[in-house]
Amino acid sequence: MSTAPGSFGIGAWAREPGGSRAHTLAGAFEHAIATSATHGTYISVGENGVSASGGELAGIPFAVKDNIDVAGFATTAGSPLFAGSMPDVDAGVVSALREAGAIVVGKTNMHELAFGITSNNAEYGPVRNPVDPTRSAGGSSGGSAATVALGTVPFSLGTDTGGSITVPASFCGVVGFRPSAGRYPSDGVVGLSWTRDTVGVHARSAADARLVDGVIVRSPKAVGRSLGDLVIGVPRRRYDDVDPEVAAVARRALESLSAAGVRTVDVDIADDLEIGGAQGLELVLFESERLLVARAAADGIPGTFAELAASIASPDVRGLAEMIASTPLPPAAYEAAREARWRLRRSYSQLFATGVDAIISPSSVVPPPAVGNDDVVELNGRDVPVFATVTRNAAPGTVAGVPMLSIPAGLGESGLPVGMTLEGAFFADDALLAVGELLEQLGWSAA
Repeated sequence: MSTAPGSFGIGAWAREPGGSRAHTLAGAFEHAIATSATHGTYISVGENGVSASGGELAGIPFAVKDNIDVAGFATTAGSPLFAGSMPDVDAGVVSALREAGAIVVGKTNMHELAFGITSNNAEYGPVRNPVDPTRSAGGSSGGSAATVALGTVPFSLGTDTGGSITVPASFCGVVGFRPSAGRYPSDGVVGLSWTRDTVGVHARSAADARLVDGVIVRSPKAVGRSLGDLVIGVPRRRYDDVDPEVAAVARRALESLSAAGVRTVDVDIADDLEIGGAQGLELVLFESERLLVARAAADGIPGTFAELAASIASPDVRGLAEMIASTPLPPAAYEAAREARWRLRRSYSQLFATGVDAIISPSSVVPPPAVGNDDVVELNGRDVPVFATVTRNAAPGTVAGVPMLSIPAGLGESGLPVGMTLEGAFFADDALLAVGELLEQLGWSAA
């Protein structure tokens, strides 16, 4: 990966004793343009900016996924459907960071309408993996993760419905933090699900993600812990039927936890994979139609969902939208899906009541697929669906709404990054980030 401007995290951009900066803002904007050409990272790049605030992020550049409003930038959501959308004000989460002095470099490329996991965008081109450009950067927040991995900015904002923060983080070898659902402001986002959506953060370290989270929510920091105090749950079902490269990295990660004195215990969350893959998807199928039609109408784009689908460029996304329009999910099925979600939340709550600090599993059970492999990927000698397979382990936590943190765990045999995702108790976000900082002491890294 590149060691261009910003590759060493937020601290490298801070003012040094002599008053100079380790990196320049001009370099960040230039690198954004350059990596857009080589890796498809940005849909739009701004001009070299100046911070109007002296807050704790003064002069720090960051990027924003192009389904999150930033005043002065179009919000395309990676689609011709919203190509003319020009917001008057920032999304709340962007406003919080700008108030602290951070500067938006540009809007990052993504899977169209955030409806996919590869960021292979027919309108703006694919986002390419920083380690191997023939591979996917993941999605839908592929540009958000890739620009941090490439060193253009020390952190970025993405969104996550069913793995769109943690999966790209794993594929690109960076940290991906998905907060508890409802922790961050949700205004100013082109969304798919009021149940599952949240803005999230890509960063170089858990410490940087924790800093950004603190700026957004202004919550107190968790009490310091040590590795020997931790109890980490291992949901063994999420380690079944895993690609050998991923399995090897995961095994080493668990061994290093034990060697460091962390207590690991096997845990089970009833029907987690089943609910994540079935009823979790039904929630999105029902809610996305309503959210996208409402956003389009607010932007002066009238039409039914079926009419709007005609403006979608990516074949996979257009096909999914057409399916939703032609066979809408019945309200009774939606209510059943919500019931399943309540059961899953109860199971998570009961687990964390036992004293487990976090659970850990591979962020994705397969390495990054090749660019263009949007339908099937090989897993242990057979072809399996890309979306369901890549998001399998991420889906339960995103349905339940717990905080999730993907951290780089090492490289597979082919040299591709592998991430491990921690999940914590509801709204114990800072405690989970603190656990992530502790695990970084073990020397896990894919960067």
